[in-house]
Amino acid sequence: MKKLLFIICLLSVVFNLYAQKTLSKTETGYVNEAKSNLQVALTKPDMSDAERVALIKRSAITLKEYGQASIWPTGDIPLQVFMDQQFEQCKDEIAAMSDWVLKMENQSLDQKIKLINSMQIEVIENQIQMLIPGSTPVQLSADVVSSVFGINIVQGVTGGKRQDAKDLVEKFKLLAERRELVNHINVLIDHHRESLRLIDADRDMLRQKVPGWKKAFVDAYNGAFTFKGYEGALLAGDTPVVKSNSIEGVWKFGYEHTGYFYWTFTSNGEFVFEDKMNDGDTETGTYSVSGNTLRLVGPVGQCEKIEGTYTFVIEGNELEFKKIEDPCMSRRMTLNHIWERR
Repeated sequence: MKKLLFIICLLSVVFNLYAQKTLSKTETGYVNEAKSNLQVALTKPDMSDAERVALIKRSAITLKEYGQASIWPTGDIPLQVFMDQQFEQCKDEIAAMSDWVLKMENQSLDQKIKLINSMQIEVIENQIQMLIPGSTPVQLSADVVSSVFGINIVQGVTGGKRQDAKDLVEKFKLLAERRELVNHINVLIDHHRESLRLIDADRDMLRQKVPGWKKAFVDAYNGAFTFKGYEGALLAGDTPVVKSNSIEGVWKFGYEHTGYFYWTFTSNGEFVFEDKMNDGDTETGTYSVSGNTLRLVGPVGQCEKIEGTYTFVIEGNELEFKKIEDPCMSRRMTLNHIWERR
């Protein structure tokens, strides 16, 4: 009898030792708020250092208290990724406008008007997006458009945003007739070069600050104590993590206030990338999987002949890529996140 009681007591100790606690809905809310606040701190550009570090520390402490793993990004933080994308976009826009100048300089007036008519122009809030056939879309701010072309797209001219775009086209034509359009485009290029310089300076400053932010998170996390029995606790509604090698399906990265990127891996070896974060295009390519190694070719039009190789890990609803070799910079930057199954 004593032996039986000993075995029962031993099993009870073992069960309690390995039982995984599930947080209440209220506790889960605290954890999710901490995760959300950390993402805001790592994403939002217009935040003071003091406010950002306070948010980072508070998030780290809450995660540790409720038995959650450290979630500091393994690569660049979202703000770095965003600024790198802005830098590359600005470079592409300068190249597109420089090409525009070359096309305009050596064309007859009729050819210039034909080129202007072939452009697509949209007014989106306080931005004008111009698509010159065969070139990268160019984003122009309301201030730039007003100072260079004398059109106030915020107040409107005669008939709202659609009319604003038409007015800008007419302005282009008038400047082309006066042989002044090239000079105005060069002013736009100067604006973009200054923007490029400022973005690059901000990127350098950010690179210097991120290690300090990471240290603040790590120190706060390591200095906090996990509540008794909360080690490795599951969130309310979660199921234990199961590892998988099936990459098929739709994966997303982003936030409600910024929008999302989506990668869809189909069963026939094709992928679809959708940029809903920047209202970008839908792009396609091909992929193959061997074990946990992924090979990508595409998207079409960018890296359609360039192969990238990655390892990947799927845990529960999360997918993370680790680069082995990929010469395609835009693809590398896009995949450098932890993705969630949609």
